[in-house]
Amino acid sequence: MIKVEQFYIGERLFNRVYSDSGRYVVRDDISYSEACDPAEYGRTYTEGDLMPDEEINISTLADKAEAYDIIVGEAT
Repeated sequence: MIKVEQFYIGERLFNRVYSDSGRYVVRDDISYSEACDPAEYGRTYTEGDLMPDEEINISTLADKAEAYDIIVGEAT
């Protein structure tokens, strides 16, 4: 089943979308192990193919949020 968790980076709300059945999430025919989008985008995803076992072991949300901050230059 598709799961959505919301979190903030600074004052901006984001949606983390993933499958709790070990499947890819798919939007516009592109498969992702999970997706993190600004909430205002309103993107929707469907479940796709099963992921190989090595891709199911995802890192923590905090690690991904920190990586995002580094990428967009908001890291302190």
